[in-house]
Order: sequence, then structure tokens, then C-alpha cells
Amino acid sequence: MKKWICVVLVAGCSSAQWDKPGATAASVDADLRSCNAAAQAVPGLPSPRTTSNSVEVRTAPTGVGVQTAGSYGDADRQLQQGQRVQDCMRDKGYTLKPG
Repeated sequence: MKKWICVVLVAGCSSAQWDKPGATAASVDADLRSCNAAAQAVPGLPSPRTTSNSVEVRTAPTGVGVQTAGSYGDADRQLQQGQRVQDCMRDKGYTLKPG
């Protein structure tokens, strides 16, 4: 649950902002873009719900069970990327502050 709340703050809440003493708006933006790009470049781990051994895939008719946009795998991938962005920004010395 904590991961979901953090991702919502980063991805969907415009009032939360990354803060670092002495950082300019341009440097925060550049670091955030860099962290987003790095997070998207890392392949996500398969979700237990969408692996080839999951009940959804094992019981699905042939050709069904392929991940599509909006599937569990997509949500899991977004959570993983959001966590990577947060880790990257914190590694750069930022904290997430409510607006």
C-alpha cells in the first residue's frame, strides 16, 4: 500500500514536489527527466499474477493471457517505474514535499 501512495504522489499529484537545498527549478526538472528515462529503460519484473504459471494464464483459452494495456502487468510496471524514479531522486539528494 505504501508503494501505491508514493507513486500516486509522484505521478498524479501536482501539489507534491521534489525538493533539494540549493536546487534550481531547471536542475530539478533535468534530474527528474533523467530519473524517468532511467526508470523506463529498466525492464520490469514479471508480476506473479501475469507469469506463464499464473492461474489466469494456465486456464485461459489459447491466445488469451497476453498482457495488454490496462492489465495487471501494466499497473505493476507503472508501480515499479514509479519506485525507481523515487529511489533515483532520493539518491540524488531530493525529498518529496507536499505543495
